[in-house]
Amino acid sequence: MVPEAFEPVDEDPSADLVDRITFVPFLPDGQCVLIEDEAGPRLPSGEVLPGEDYLIDTVLRVPLETAGFRYQRFHPFGLAGGHLYAWIEGARYTGYRPHATVPLATLAADEAAARLVAAGRPAQAQAVLAGAASCRTLGERAFYADSLRTLQRAYLRARSPQEGSGFGGDALAWRQGRYHITEGIGADGSFLDVGCANGLLMESVAAWCAERGLRIEPYGVDLGADLVALARRRLPRWADRIWAGNAIDWVPPDGLRFDYVHVLVDCVPPARRDDLVRHHLASTLRPRTGRLLVSDYAPDPAGPSLAGSLSAAGFPVTGQSSGGLLPGRPAAPTAWIGPDRPAEPGR
Repeated sequence: MVPEAFEPVDEDPSADLVDRITFVPFLPDGQCVLIEDEAGPRLPSGEVLPGEDYLIDTVLRVPLETAGFRYQRFHPFGLAGGHLYAWIEGARYTGYRPHATVPLATLAADEAAARLVAAGRPAQAQAVLAGAASCRTLGERAFYADSLRTLQRAYLRARSPQEGSGFGGDALAWRQGRYHITEGIGADGSFLDVGCANGLLMESVAAWCAERGLRIEPYGVDLGADLVALARRRLPRWADRIWAGNAIDWVPPDGLRFDYVHVLVDCVPPARRDDLVRHHLASTLRPRTGRLLVSDYAPDPAGPSLAGSLSAAGFPVTGQSSGGLLPGRPAAPTAWIGPDRPAEPGR
């Protein structure tokens, strides 16, 4: 079989040009993921269904339904007729959306390509190698553009506050999956959510802490200006404390510092995660008494723990907690850096 020739692309083709997508899945550490069942090794692939927005619907549905894989990032790299090739970065999914439960193989890209060639799928082998090259050479600016292009668009179209904050579950599941973040909050104070999306975590943390008699003043920042506008509409009483900015270098206005700062490691490229932590310790957290809460919503079960990775990078981890209390749902760990005792109120 002759591999399908595709033209390189580096931006989203218009919807009328795409009727099928083949995905090259990667884990955050760069390992490639293949479906490997009785049909042999292969990549997730599927048609764009009538009425679907391929950038939102197909990109989510096909990897879930064929490989049980949930993407966090999506980037196209080739087009052959109406067949789009794209790489995605994410992790195995075990939540509530419809998804396949199939064996997956995790291996280096060249090994994955060799296995596909041996299985008589040279076009998919070619896609793995091209996708790996695209992923390796993606610049930091393109990383953030990818996030805006797909995630912001999906969040703005969400049907519930939970979906608008990137969570696939109802209000009960949201509480069970995110409440653990508040375990790192032990006293009154200000709380900054970095990557706040529609502001749901801001208001949830304030409400959950109030149940324990703690008064938390929430703030937020997000890369997407449209998401910031949505959060301000949802939370008008806090509209003047929600800003647009990039997690990697945003600095609060007027010299503000916060008692608690929550950051997600997947807000930045994997190579910049330590820089993200250092920036917020230096530039957004209240000196000496503030506590930085670091979360990973899509951890690799086979990789090192979040707390272990932070400690290995030289950060003084003083506590940790884990969500994912629902059956079949993976833990979403949070580790904190800061004083063992609770921070005092103020900023």
